[in-house]
Amino acid sequence: MGTGAGRTAQPSLFRMLERHEWIEAERLHPRGRVFVSDYNGAHPFVEAYLGELADLAPHRLTDVTRYSALDEDAALRAKIARMHSRLDGVAYEARHVVPAGGSSSLLATFVLWLLTNGHRRIHYLPPVYYKLAYLLREFGIEPVPVARAHAHHDGFDLDLPAERSVLVLTDPVWYAGRRVPAQVLGAVADWQRATGSLVFVDGTFQYMPWDGRPGEASAQLPTERTVRLICPTKYLSIHGYRAAHLLVPAALRPSLADLHINLHGDVAVSDRLFAHRAADLMLAGGNAALVGHIRDNHRALAASGALAAQVPAECGFFLFARPRAPLERFLAMDAGFFELDGHEGHVRINLLNRAGLDALIAATAGEGPAPDTASAVGGGDGDGLPPLPHPA
Repeated sequence: MGTGAGRTAQPSLFRMLERHEWIEAERLHPRGRVFVSDYNGAHPFVEAYLGELADLAPHRLTDVTRYSALDEDAALRAKIARMHSRLDGVAYEARHVVPAGGSSSLLATFVLWLLTNGHRRIHYLPPVYYKLAYLLREFGIEPVPVARAHAHHDGFDLDLPAERSVLVLTDPVWYAGRRVPAQVLGAVADWQRATGSLVFVDGTFQYMPWDGRPGEASAQLPTERTVRLICPTKYLSIHGYRAAHLLVPAALRPSLADLHINLHGDVAVSDRLFAHRAADLMLAGGNAALVGHIRDNHRALAASGALAAQVPAECGFFLFARPRAPLERFLAMDAGFFELDGHEGHVRINLLNRAGLDALIAATAGEGPAPDTASAVGGGDGDGLPPLPHPA
C-alpha cells in the first residue's frame, strides 16, 4: 500500500463542480436542446409504489399537528433494519439506522461530522457525487484520491494510505450503472481491518440490480467501521418525496443522529409516511417492475441504432454511452462531469427520461429534437420508444 500522499485531486475534483454549475444554468435556458442526462424521469409504477399515499392526504393517516419525529420512530428504524437484514444477509438492528429526509441532508451531516471530529483531510475512490465535492470544498476538507481510474475500468489501481483514515466511495458508479467490483470492496475491507479506518459508502443508487439478485456487496464491509447511505426515493424513482437513511456503526449512531436533527430538523409527515411505505414495499416484493421498465427502455434505445457505443450497465437508471447524433444537438453531461478521462463522445443518459430517449432516436433518424422548452428540460412521458414486454 502506498501513502496516497503524492496525489492531490483537489484541482480536478473541484473543477468538476464548475461543470455542474454551468450545466445547471444551461438546463434553465436549453435553447431547444434536450437534456438527455436529466435527473428526472417518468415511469408507470408511481401509484402502485405509493399505495394509499396516492389517494389519501397525510392528515388522514396521522396527526399533522405534531412534528413527525422521524428519528424517534422506532418502528421505522426497526423496519429499515429488517429490510436490509433480509436483502443483504447482515444482522442490522434499529440501533444501526439514522433515517432522514433525502441523501443531500445526510451528506451534509456526515461532512460536518468529519469537521467536528477533526478530519481536515479524507481519501476517496473516484467518482464522488458533485454535492459531496461541493460540501468538502465549502467546509475546507482536502480530498485525496486513492486511484486514477474508476473501479470498473481496466487498469484500475488502488493506492490506499498506510495510516488510519476516512475513505469515501460511491457504489454503484451511478452515471454508468456499474457496481464497484467485489474484489475492490474486498481490498477495502482488508484495509479497514488493518488500519481501523472508517469507510463512507454513498449507496444512493443501490438496490436497482438489472439481474434481479438481492443484496449489495458493500454490506459485507465491516459494519463497525462502515457508514452506508441508502436512498429509497432513488430506488423507487419517486423524487417528489424526500427519504434516505444511514446504516452506521452502533457506536456512532447517537452522535450522527443528534447532529442531523439539530442541523436539519424534522421532515414533513408525508416524507415519514413515504419512508414507511418504501420499506414495506421492499419487504413485500421490491421494485422489480421499475427495473424491468428501465431495462425495456435500454433495449429499445439500443435497438433503435441511436447509440454508437455504450458502457455495459448492470444497475440503476443511467447509461454512459456515445450517441450517433451530433452532441451539439443536446444538453448532456460528459466524462468531465464525473472526474473521468477519455470516453470521447460518451454522455450520461437517463433511461427514465422519455423526452431525452425520443430525442436521441429522432436525431439519429435525421428528424432532430423538437425545439420546445418543456421537452428540453426533460421529464416528459413521450411515446417514441418501441414497446417491449417486461422481463419475466
